Amino acid sequence: MSKNEKICPNCGSKKRNTILKFEEKIELHEQLKGKVKNEGIKKPIQEFKIGDDLHRKSGEWHRREMSIDRKNNLYKETVKDKIIGETIYKCEEPLSEHKGRGSAKDKKNEKNKNGGAK
Repeated sequence: MSKNEKICPNCGSKKRNTILKFEEKIELHEQLKGKVKNEGIKKPIQEFKIGDDLHRKSGEWHRREMSIDRKNNLYKETVKDKIIGETIYKCEEPLSEHKGRGSAKDKKNEKNKNGGAK
């Protein structure tokens, strides 16, 4: 008699019951984006994003509010812990000084650092 054919000492059966438990998890995240444009001007004069944002390094979701106001030369960004509401990051500065981060990185310098590759 093999190991799998052992008889149950309680009921005498050779059958085995296997219990499998499957669990699914669905998360919903939202983000609102907008732009204000003036006719004849290529870039929007105002942009904003408000909502859930995934932090790639930690894999955690945060609440992010970002606004760009080109007319008044202003950049604002606040990132808060989604659960406790604690501010993780805050930046408010003239847009002309907002360089070297995110989409404000110098594309020419990035190409030179990487040997011409993006």
